[in-house]
Amino acid sequence: MNIIKNITSARKFLAIFLVGNLLLFGAREADAKKAAAITAQAGYAVDSSSKKVLFSRNPKMKFYPASTVKLLTALVVLDNMKLKGSIRVSGRASSVTPTKAGLTRGAYYSVSELLKVLLATSANDAGVALAEAVSGSQERFALLMNKKARALGCRNSNFTNPTGLPDKRQLTTAYDLYLITRAAFNDPFIASVMRQKNVTIAGSDGKTITLRNHNKLLWKMPEPRVLGKTGYTRSAGHCYAGLATYDDGRVIVVILKSRNPYADIRRILSKRPK
Repeated sequence: MNIIKNITSARKFLAIFLVGNLLLFGAREADAKKAAAITAQAGYAVDSSSKKVLFSRNPKMKFYPASTVKLLTALVVLDNMKLKGSIRVSGRASSVTPTKAGLTRGAYYSVSELLKVLLATSANDAGVALAEAVSGSQERFALLMNKKARALGCRNSNFTNPTGLPDKRQLTTAYDLYLITRAAFNDPFIASVMRQKNVTIAGSDGKTITLRNHNKLLWKMPEPRVLGKTGYTRSAGHCYAGLATYDDGRVIVVILKSRNPYADIRRILSKRPK
């Protein structure tokens, strides 16, 4: 009788073991398919609550960062200037292309207003104006960018301008950009700007400028809410550095050289256990 019971128990255990392994294999296969469908050539995503790495692809390979560098630009500006400070826009700043807010040459704007259009709408004229106000030139400002990046733990990056406009020497990695993004979204002002779907500023010339946030996920993905800095150049491809917020935590997510950034982000965030 005991032998029969032992055989029955063994069969039950074997059945449970096999079912468990099949489920585990199925989950791993599903994760592998999701990862294969992600078009980004590099990426890094971490659940801040559990510290679990949800996605990692070429995390220390160097790529062009495009406008995601503006998160670092904002951190450097906030280290060196007060939000209520006033900045005069130079002719060099007002004439920069291609993406710009349309700042008036010679007009004054507050630091907070310039940061708003820099972060939410990727305004290159604001980036140059801020860099010149802090350091006198973009080149000297880049020295502060690299100093700040190293302080955050970045070891494989080099920054040459505050805007992310193409430069063969301006390179970063998904892991380094993750460190920058984590620091940026820990700043209350930066986080508050990135939540805004539209930003409005006004200079001393009396002109009001209203612009739409470039982050389409603010409209497309209500849950979780995804805040982030977009970036694109032909050489960099689509880039994204952002934060997904949940009721029970948050995820920092970075992708570089993507063909379909918003779909990539959805697939990466779907890896987070519900």
